[in-house]
Amino acid sequence: MYYVVSLGALGITSSKALAHLQWPDLILWTGAGYILVAGFLLITHHTALRITSGSWWAILSAGLAISALISLYVGLQHGSAAKVVTVGAAYPAVTVLLAALFLSERLTVPHVLGVLFVICGGVLIAAF
Repeated sequence: MYYVVSLGALGITSSKALAHLQWPDLILWTGAGYILVAGFLLITHHTALRITSGSWWAILSAGLAISALISLYVGLQHGSAAKVVTVGAAYPAVTVLLAALFLSERLTVPHVLGVLFVICGGVLIAAF
């Protein structure tokens, strides 16, 4: 539940910040926050910097997260928070389709209907 509320609030707080700053400024502050969290995790021995076969997936995930956040900030700088965040919230449809393609997860009728509803909802909100 925290995840949903935080992501919803992120569109508002980012829009407020972008009224006074540019998207690179938000990335800088976000990066500073990640450095603090990463430092805490390293100091408390919850993680260690190591390279394993899974590390490359983690690096790719980090790159996707960074580029997605940049895209969100750029979108918020040029559009309304309600539209930008709603269109961005269609990402579960992409996850369902990619999970079927790359993780061999089964697509069921409810999955397909859910994807269609997500896409239709995004189109409706973005259109008005």
